Amino acid sequence: MPTPSIQLRPATPDDVPALLSLMDSVHAWLITQGRSEQWGTVPFSRIPGFPGRVTDWTRQGVITLAERADRCVGMLAAAPGTPPRIPAGAVPGGSLFIHTVMADRGPGGHGVGSALLEEAERLARAHDAPALALDHWADSPELGRIYEKYGYGKTVEYTDEHDGKPVRNTVRVRYLNTNGARRLD
Repeated sequence: MPTPSIQLRPATPDDVPALLSLMDSVHAWLITQGRSEQWGTVPFSRIPGFPGRVTDWTRQGVITLAERADRCVGMLAAAPGTPPRIPAGAVPGGSLFIHTVMADRGPGGHGVGSALLEEAERLARAHDAPALALDHWADSPELGRIYEKYGYGKTVEYTDEHDGKPVRNTVRVRYLNTNGARRLD
């Protein structure tokens, strides 16, 4: 039986329970892989204020939901502007910043990450953004390889805090316009 196609649509506040369930399942998968340092040990749905933040993001049109057979199998949170945690100068002004992209770790998530990264590029071009930017856990060679494959070059590393512990993160940028493109690695 063929795998149902991936449908992308803007998330709504009604989708928040499904989004949090997806986020918690990916979080649990990371912990089973021995990667609790990436996002800490507290599920997203139990972080004080976080469900409300996800609801706000849906109201602001920041989240794209990926569905397969009417089931949430992925999400993309992307918006213009760079978060304050990112070191100054690491991301070109006017970039679209990917706050998170995640896909179901089961068979339903196959191909979802690629579809969401393609959607991020479409959104960035629609906003006339010069680049896409994101940050990720620096201690994951797998994430580095994935983002390199999609053209995201490393610009800088910085230290943040999760669960009261320092965590190294990498900022990556994918230039959409080759004029003045630069990499710092």
